[in-house]
Amino acid sequence: EIGKTLHISTATVKTHLIHIYAKLGVDDRTAAVTVALERRIITL
Repeated sequence: EIGKTLHISTATVKTHLIHIYAKLGVDDRTAAVTVALERRIITL
């Protein structure tokens, strides 16, 4: 779904997620969102 919206392949989405996880020091999407919220990178 993310790939369709951004007009990129699933593999590209996965690669971007891996890089985001590494930069945030996390292993999954839930942890990435939690850290991003704590660091005020994103807001809800």
